[in-house]
Amino acid sequence: MLTLLLKGLVAGVIVGFVTGSIRSWVDRFFLVLLLFGLMGLPIGEAVTVNLVVVALAALLLALRQGEALAAVRELWPLVVLPAALAGMLGRLLGLAAAPSALLGVLGVYAILVGVRLVLVRPVPEREEKAHPAWLAPIAFLGGGLAGFLSAGAKPFSVPVYNWALGHHPRRAYALSALGVTTATWIALLTQITTGHPLAVKDLLLAAYEFTVITLTALAVERIWSERLAKVVTLVIAPLLVLVGIRFVLLAGR
Repeated sequence: MLTLLLKGLVAGVIVGFVTGSIRSWVDRFFLVLLLFGLMGLPIGEAVTVNLVVVALAALLLALRQGEALAAVRELWPLVVLPAALAGMLGRLLGLAAAPSALLGVLGVYAILVGVRLVLVRPVPEREEKAHPAWLAPIAFLGGGLAGFLSAGAKPFSVPVYNWALGHHPRRAYALSALGVTTATWIALLTQITTGHPLAVKDLLLAAYEFTVITLTALAVERIWSERLAKVVTLVIAPLLVLVGIRFVLLAGR
């Protein structure tokens, strides 16, 4: 038990430092990598634990982004409804998926996030935005990934809201947080109501990791700088690609 707590502490500090440095307050898929690779949890259990962590983190961020969300309340149905449906479907697929499938998708996702961290930067808000209906398919895809893998797809949905649809970066982040919050909580409800209750030990581990990650990220926020974000990004991006390749190879065995 002590070894698990120590490994969990290390994992939480790493995830909190990285996500705090690059200001990724919700997408904690880094934790899935460490729960599986460092702590030795089965991939299915790692996804479940991380799903609880992401659900709590997304709710916290949505509350912190209340002003930005209030400014676009007329867009909520276009995000909440497709994200909820996709979160349910994604969780059903995730529960039925073989461990190798989860590992393979996680590996590909890690590779893509590593590439995205280096290549994509925010752009200013456009005066003429794309039709609001485009929010729905983006929320659906992000919600499906959240339910399937406990990865909220924010590294991709935020740039799409920003680049393709023309929303201000802060508004794009808030819309994405709303979608992830909806999808993850619906995914958890789906898991529980389909005969896959959350084990007490998984809930305790999730609460422990959420606390460590949040406290670490808040501490990093006090010393944050653009230089820190740039250095961490340049270090973590190639590591994600390498870890992703390793997971894909493991899935193919």
